[in-house]
Amino acid sequence: MSIRAEAAQTEQTRAVVSTYFDAWRAGDFARVRSVLHPDVTFVGVMGAANGADECVAGLEGMAKTVMTDLVLQMRVVEETDAITWFDLISGEVTIPTANWSHVEDGLITRIRVTFDPRPLTR
Repeated sequence: MSIRAEAAQTEQTRAVVSTYFDAWRAGDFARVRSVLHPDVTFVGVMGAANGADECVAGLEGMAKTVMTDLVLQMRVVEETDAITWFDLISGEVTIPTANWSHVEDGLITRIRVTFDPRPLTR
């Protein structure tokens, strides 16, 4: 892949992942779904989802029951992959979280999330 093609891929991935997080934070789940591949897989500390509908349902449930906000700290993007470090805010609790998203043809195909869930179980 040429340097120009790599840069274009990186910018596309950045835009897709930015849309995902901005829409999730805003509670716009139709917009979240618009950047997910129909067969997206999600694996996280508190569960897994297969397919866009399950993924959106999980994010929507988390937004309604756990998350009061999320604060972006850093995003690193290289070609088809993005690592987003953010603080998941749940009431008075701040949970540092890492999200790896993989993008193909302008859609997120794979999401992996890790954080320490202990503050949510107290």
